[in-house]
Amino acid sequence: MLANPLCYEIMTPQLVGVGKTSLVLGKHSGRAALRHRLEMLGFTISREELQHVYYRFVALADRKKHIYDQDLIGLLPEQIRERRREPVAEVN
Repeated sequence: MLANPLCYEIMTPQLVGVGKTSLVLGKHSGRAALRHRLEMLGFTISREELQHVYYRFVALADRKKHIYDQDLIGLLPEQIRERRREPVAEVN
């Protein structure tokens, strides 16, 4: 979805009056989607850090239907949260 949205969308969101595609995270989301959302929230993490956070994310997604940005931030270790920069854009 991140590499080429046209492979997954039969029409662009703008064509039906929506500003942009909203990538929903859930138990089937991959590491790239998780990394992308964390970067949008202002966090840059290494591959090893992502691996640890991803395992925690999958466990949470198995228990919750909706994963919110605050849930993702709560999964991050304190040392990563302290490195936060200004978020790239508004996300849900």
